[in-house]
Amino acid sequence: MSEVFVEVVDLVGQVTDLPAEDISADARFDTLGNWTSYDALRLLTGIEQKFAVRLDLQEYFSIKDVGGLVAAVSTAQEKSG
Repeated sequence: MSEVFVEVVDLVGQVTDLPAEDISADARFDTLGNWTSYDALRLLTGIEQKFAVRLDLQEYFSIKDVGGLVAAVSTAQEKSG
């Protein structure tokens, strides 16, 4: 399990009030509790602050699951670092 995965899952848990151990890589955002666009923006802000990256907004909103978000964050880190 990568450090990026652990940190992303922690942030998803904070935004959704779900225990991190209940969130898997294939967890779809649209099935996580009362997922709203506000939650998506809170998560985006948290990701960008935590990892010091910028994610393309259109690309971000097309991501369907936690694993896809982890991949996007990892790619953004590689580009910025």
